Amino acid sequence: MKRLITMLFLAVVLFSGCQQEDEITFQETGLVVDYAGAGNCGFVIELDNGNRIQPLYYPDDFIFAHGQRVFIEYLELPNVIPSCDKGAACDIKYIEELSCAPFVDLYFSNYDSLARDPVFIHEAFVDGDCLHIKLSYSGGCQAHTIDLARMHPWYVGSSNIPTFEIRHNSNGDLCEAFFTKELRYDLTPLKLEGKTEFVLTAKLTDGEIYNKIFELNY
Repeated sequence: MKRLITMLFLAVVLFSGCQQEDEITFQETGLVVDYAGAGNCGFVIELDNGNRIQPLYYPDDFIFAHGQRVFIEYLELPNVIPSCDKGAACDIKYIEELSCAPFVDLYFSNYDSLARDPVFIHEAFVDGDCLHIKLSYSGGCQAHTIDLARMHPWYVGSSNIPTFEIRHNSNGDLCEAFFTKELRYDLTPLKLEGKTEFVLTAKLTDGEIYNKIFELNY
């Protein structure tokens, strides 16, 4: 009986060792996409190789934001069935932000190409070379898109201070669930132009207009 228990113990140890040896860590780059509102989904990483993964586990000190470019090392979790159908479950061992999302340039010719549906802004601040925005909106029945648009002046003599506007497209969503997103946008082009400040505007849910000047840190 003692010999049998010993053999069983060794079998468990060997099996566990094989499991650890079979764990393969992948290294990839990709784009963080916030699928909040799409079923039970949240942040998904769309990898450059065409696959999509869901970070069920990741370092505590990392904050995901829509539009981030990231480098990751991760393990697949084939035995975990995620509640969202946007990608495979994974355990991220290491993650590094490579860059923030780019902004969109709007001119007189394409000014109305992006919708101006309202949002609620919790906070906005400059973090390094990126503008961090935390906002909310109501919905749940349609896919929403949010862009940061640089509003280029229509005529000579306009202010030299760059102006940005949050452009939100609700696609006519009449549902009233409340979603919150954190977004990060790249401000490097402004620094390359030698700009020292910019204006951020947005149409708010209470009917007011958000308007604030931010300084760039060099």
